[in-house]
Amino acid sequence: MTTVEATGDRSLRRQMRAWRRDRADTTLYEQASEAYVWVFTIVLGGAMAISAMVQTRVSIASACTTSTCDDARTSLVWATVAGMVATTLAAAQAVGPVMVTPATGAWLLTTPVDRGPLLRRRLVAAAAAAAVACAAVVAVTGLLAGLGYGEIGVLSAGTALVGAAVTACAAIWQARDGRPTRIAALLLATATAVWMLLVALDVEPSTTTGWLGRPAGWIAAGVAGAAAVVLLVRAAARVPRLLRAQLVPGGSLLASLSGALAGLDLSLAYDVLVARRWRDRATVRPSRGGPEGLWALVWRDVVRLRRAPGALAALVAALLVPYVVLRLDLDDTTVLASALAAFLCGLWSFSALRTTGRNPGLVRCFPMSLAEVRSATLVVPGGLLLVWSLAAAPAIGRSLDDPTVADTLFVSVATGATALAAITRWMLAPPPDYSMPLIASPTGAIPTGLIGSALRGFDIVFLGVVPMLVAPNSTGALVSLALTGSVVSYLVARRSPR
Repeated sequence: MTTVEATGDRSLRRQMRAWRRDRADTTLYEQASEAYVWVFTIVLGGAMAISAMVQTRVSIASACTTSTCDDARTSLVWATVAGMVATTLAAAQAVGPVMVTPATGAWLLTTPVDRGPLLRRRLVAAAAAAAVACAAVVAVTGLLAGLGYGEIGVLSAGTALVGAAVTACAAIWQARDGRPTRIAALLLATATAVWMLLVALDVEPSTTTGWLGRPAGWIAAGVAGAAAVVLLVRAAARVPRLLRAQLVPGGSLLASLSGALAGLDLSLAYDVLVARRWRDRATVRPSRGGPEGLWALVWRDVVRLRRAPGALAALVAALLVPYVVLRLDLDDTTVLASALAAFLCGLWSFSALRTTGRNPGLVRCFPMSLAEVRSATLVVPGGLLLVWSLAAAPAIGRSLDDPTVADTLFVSVATGATALAAITRWMLAPPPDYSMPLIASPTGAIPTGLIGSALRGFDIVFLGVVPMLVAPNSTGALVSLALTGSVVSYLVARRSPR
């Protein structure tokens, strides 16, 4: 035991690093070449992104000509701050935030060494990642909202420190299975949604950002920094007490997600998140009875919504998007923003379609055809999107030029149908085909099928939205309905590749 204690965590990690380096086959020249390509790509892409954001800032400023629009932009910045803090808490609850890879959990955490130095580094890395993400998103939002550069700097720094502080809080609560983290994230998300609703209704309290460039802003950032330091110190003292069972699941989740994202397979990443969610849920109360035949599949979707109402909450949140966009005087982008919001937030209500789409053996067990099974799984989520499109009709109608009632209804329903077709395409897409020809990229050779895999769903969104952008009336909506209806009919009847 004395020898093991003298060895310690640092010696074991040094030995593991030596094993890896002894088996490395990449030369220093190859590493330098790859580093140069990455740095050049990041600098070039960053310059292009900054230039695009500055141009967008000018365009938004020229379109925003009323005082209510200015108030909405300022309120949107504060909503982004609260939303990013809620997102940080949710991400911290999902992965730990202190986590280790399965290999580290098997090789180091099972040894009688002090795990404090290892876990403290992971805590600092998680806090730094949260701070960078919060600062980047808030800075982009502030830039697009027209804030001064000094105000953007102070607000980004303060939000970054708050993100690090709440990550430390999540690490402190990790020993209690993250329940306080989940509650705090839910409360902040609810507050953000309520604030966005007030912005959409033009009844939000008056807010300002002018004080951020004054001493009061720096004092607030200093208080956030002091709180972050105190909480990080407290969390660092407690992380050695975390159990291996509380550290490894987060690392396994990140490993699975990184593997799915490395292949640009977003559907697989969705499957990983859904599997983790229901694995944490463990058990549910059985629901007996119900209709027979195809209606039994429809009824199971109703039961699933009752067990997991988060899918409905996501669609309600997406309903705020067209009204907020309209409040920002961005009428021309209302239809596109609405379709994208319905597509991204409606994914969680199509789990039955995804299950039957990726398990052809399960579909063969049903006494009905493949098209009938898939059509049944589209009834409930399709009905939800229809209700969503009718609820978004007032905002979409106000974004059109001199619309009639028929124009408003057709364009709104076509927007919901576009989201339905895009989600169906996304859920029923086959895995990426790695046998296709390769193309050169800064990260190496990439099969062309991976690029199409990353664009699945979004291509259908633009296919359905373009006719309504060209002709924002009943004619464009009918063309969009014809296109998206053809896509859904083809996807429902197509057999999955073996």
